[in-house]
Amino acid sequence: MSKFPFAHIALISLALILPAAPACAAASDAPPPGFSLTASPAAQPDAASAGLAAPGGGDSAAPWRWRRAGPENYLGVALVGAGAIYVESEYGRPDAKWKARNGFDESIRDLLRLGGRDDRDAAHTIGDILMWGMIAAPVLDSAATLGVRDGAWDTLWQTEMVNLESFAFTSFVSALLQDTIGREKPFKRNCQNGVCEGNQENRSMASGHIAFALTGAGLVCNHHEYQSLYRDPAADRAACLTGIGLAAADGVVRIMADHHYATDVMAGTLIGFFSGFILPRLLHYSHPVATAQEGKPASSVAGRLSLRPMLSGNATGLGCELRF
Repeated sequence: MSKFPFAHIALISLALILPAAPACAAASDAPPPGFSLTASPAAQPDAASAGLAAPGGGDSAAPWRWRRAGPENYLGVALVGAGAIYVESEYGRPDAKWKARNGFDESIRDLLRLGGRDDRDAAHTIGDILMWGMIAAPVLDSAATLGVRDGAWDTLWQTEMVNLESFAFTSFVSALLQDTIGREKPFKRNCQNGVCEGNQENRSMASGHIAFALTGAGLVCNHHEYQSLYRDPAADRAACLTGIGLAAADGVVRIMADHHYATDVMAGTLIGFFSGFILPRLLHYSHPVATAQEGKPASSVAGRLSLRPMLSGNATGLGCELRF
């Protein structure tokens, strides 16, 4: 049994616990205004026609207007979490399978690697802080705005499920790649008598730190683009750009700390980009659902048909009215 990375333990636990909780009642009414990094008329309402709801207005203040998480989502998250647990328990301490070096990685390492051990340790700590900060960012940001400010608990539940799906996917894919590829971390060449500057010395590809950090940044961007959590386009855009900047900084400091090569960071970037920016749209945000104020689906003919008796002198009849 290997020693799990703490990030995987926390996220896998959430992946297996949260799906068991009941979903809240469906939301309705008008959406808040949103901003758009890329225009998407089909998925986003016209900000000029959407009204700002007063804080504390319940789910009507910030309704969930996209495909809802259902049993298939809960089951999927549980299976991905279980898969990550299996991969970590069976293959979490891989032998070194990739020891070869290349000119590109070596040149970037020579450029960015800090010279002193204390400096590298400090960079490693900063990288941990950035990763955990970006994991917490979409979770706490949504809770503070949708939950504490708006009281939109159903919308908050759906948003946190989006977060969980993305982080669970990142946890599984990054662990799978690290444990099966088995690439030596750059600091391993400096180990002395089995003592190294860090642990998990054969789990360099891909960088889990940048994968998790960019997943968090993508989630922040998606939530602010589609839900306008700050109710101000400039502030929402600033939150997105700040998240991207912090995630990028995390990738850089991991090279400075000598814990990853540049290609490890690039691979982690691809994982985080898919999990944070693309996956939430594939599963939810690209599938808008009309709310009551935006227009309900047309009722059936039977629902628009009314019959009533007609009496006129000695004649009787049946009146029929079809509403359009």
